[in-house]
Amino acid sequence: MKSKTPPFFILTGPPGSGKTTLIEALTTHIKTVPEVARRVLAMERTSGGTATGEQDPQAFVARMLDMAVADYTSARGPTVFDRGVPDLLAYCAHYKVSDLIVRAAIDAHRCRPTVFALPAWQEIYKSDAERTLGFDGATAFGDLTRAAYRRSGYVLVDVPKASIDARLDFMLSALQR
Repeated sequence: MKSKTPPFFILTGPPGSGKTTLIEALTTHIKTVPEVARRVLAMERTSGGTATGEQDPQAFVARMLDMAVADYTSARGPTVFDRGVPDLLAYCAHYKVSDLIVRAAIDAHRCRPTVFALPAWQEIYKSDAERTLGFDGATAFGDLTRAAYRRSGYVLVDVPKASIDARLDFMLSALQR
């Protein structure tokens, strides 16, 4: 029986776990979609907007959801997303804001049931202008993300702590199954 969900796959994990590097490596093999949080933050910074986690977390989540839904709707063919709609449940829990709009969107924007999860990895963790959580905070956010996917009916497959080439090989092999 064919899957009713589109050939969309999600890569998730705590901040600083190597998602962006892995997504960039995947781009020569499969379509990819970059993380919505960083794109929203860049737009807000450019426009002087306040839809950020620090200034207006509910608006931040709403903007991320709008962008995630637009990404999902415009995607065609096999695609790997750097974070999916259920990740936004973790943002809601982290910022202690309502998750009703996110919960309503999860069922309407399903991806393949297997979600690739990167573990927290202190040796590669770096903070930057947008990644302001310390390693312990990033790890806690990763735990919220894992719980959000499980609650949303997804199965997590752990991507090993390994070189980028080994992680890429792992992902490509898993995507071919």
